[in-house]
Amino acid sequence: MRTAFSFEGFVTPWEVRRQRYLYLPFTVPPGTGRIDVSYQFDEPVTAPLGMGPGNNVDIGIFDPRGLDFPEAPGFRGWSGSARREFFIAPHEATPGYIAGPLLPGRWHIVLGFERVQESGVGYRVRVSLEEGRDGGATPPAEGGSPPCRARVKGGRFLRGDLHCHSVHSDGLNTVEELARDAVAKGLDFLAVTDHNTCTHHRELERLSHLPTVLIPGEEVTTYWGHANAWGLRRLVDFRCTDEESMRALQRFVRERGGLFSINHPKCIGPPWLFDLWDGFPCMEVWQAPWRFHNWDSLERWETLLQRGLRVVAVGGSDTHSIPPARPLHPHGLGNPTTWAYVPEAEAGEEEVLAAIRRGHVFISAGPEGPRLVLQADTDGDGRFEALMGDSIVPPEGRPVRVRAAVEGGAGHRLWLLRDGVPVAIVPVERDSYVFETELDMAGSRYLRAELRGWRGRLERGEVVWALSNPIWAAGA
Repeated sequence: MRTAFSFEGFVTPWEVRRQRYLYLPFTVPPGTGRIDVSYQFDEPVTAPLGMGPGNNVDIGIFDPRGLDFPEAPGFRGWSGSARREFFIAPHEATPGYIAGPLLPGRWHIVLGFERVQESGVGYRVRVSLEEGRDGGATPPAEGGSPPCRARVKGGRFLRGDLHCHSVHSDGLNTVEELARDAVAKGLDFLAVTDHNTCTHHRELERLSHLPTVLIPGEEVTTYWGHANAWGLRRLVDFRCTDEESMRALQRFVRERGGLFSINHPKCIGPPWLFDLWDGFPCMEVWQAPWRFHNWDSLERWETLLQRGLRVVAVGGSDTHSIPPARPLHPHGLGNPTTWAYVPEAEAGEEEVLAAIRRGHVFISAGPEGPRLVLQADTDGDGRFEALMGDSIVPPEGRPVRVRAAVEGGAGHRLWLLRDGVPVAIVPVERDSYVFETELDMAGSRYLRAELRGWRGRLERGEVVWALSNPIWAAGA
């Protein structure tokens, strides 16, 4: 036997500006064995990458345990606008949705209005309930999957990708296809960061036998900007509507030991529209190939550094498809690659995230490099003990000796920037190249390095091939 509910409505831009999320309640009786949901809305966006005119309405669902922000106790899934239908049953569900007992009581469909034309948008939602013997009354387990156990050799810079998507949101590949491609590319770690869901985390645990560290992540996708959360095994609520609610999410992630990063703060990001930049330990300064407007992100990061905010620069490909899926973008995993130095003999998820927190990180165009490592010797003993992300105490009355080591950078130019101002621009004449110099760091905040060079037509100008995080001057 089936029971059906239908919802229809019309929303104007003025109503959306007041409230971005609309909750549609329906009752699930005891003994329900399956919930099917389908929806439509007027004049959807059809242009690639969400460009052009049209409406965009997202969908998700909560069970009777509640809608409270930011705990989201009743969250059972979200697919944005990537799907027009989904189902939930005790033992299976559409990717992006949580299988488990169908608790009797009041459930809610949530509609999120990402974009509404001036003429408004009409929506239609249908919910169908099917009887079953194992609807159950025990809620899904809290906390998601256990930690992934994969370990790789440490004592070196590990290379990885911190941003990609699977079929659990708007990607076209399975989690296993992404993980195996990461292994084939020689990546030591991979974070899968599906939009506003955590259902892919269990698959990462299932694949933990593979020789790469699989990091559970989520791209917290709000209507004012996106942020990656890494290292948590549960949903990070995405229903932020202002700076206060984003602050609440920062506390939520920090108190649970996760790592939070602003994503692609550039004109085609989508951009970061919150008037909130502090409190994030990381920023995605490089997303996809460099020419995808990453100069915007670099400029924003540089502005934060000059304000004294110690924000770690990371990179992420934001891959949505790889073979055998049809291509959505002209790049894949590891473009760019984030390199994190892990001193321990073995490295897992905790060691990788700890290295990123410390800022012992540089970013390059791909898994093969180029490599760019910036170090400093403050006591004049010839040992370059300070690494990117570290703080140094500039010696009084004498300069600091710095070293930039480049691998695979022949034909490019090495830039050293002190507080955003170039202090050295050096041609790199061979693949293995070390540049050492002495710099007065008194009164300065930081020193960082870039590797720049041409790619393609000369008239298009240089691109960045690699960039380091800063070495900080203590007390600045």
